[in-house]
Amino acid sequence: MCITCEHMLYEEHRERETEPLDPCPKCKKFRSNDGKACYHCFCIGNEMEECPECEGKPWSKEFLEVKAEFEKENPDSIH
Repeated sequence: MCITCEHMLYEEHRERETEPLDPCPKCKKFRSNDGKACYHCFCIGNEMEECPECEGKPWSKEFLEVKAEFEKENPDSIH
């Protein structure tokens, strides 16, 4: 999975925990994209088991390193 997709999926998981949900019309699990399918469905074809968090696996080392660096440089952006 590319780091861009991993980032988008990570954000969908975090938003699901903190903000009111306008559910995706396909999976009803994540936030819709202006009434259209969420990035999760768009990215991996509604195959939830392919997402690391849905599978109970860690996010990639590359993604976590980039995320940590970004949060260190932009502490106000942390959820």
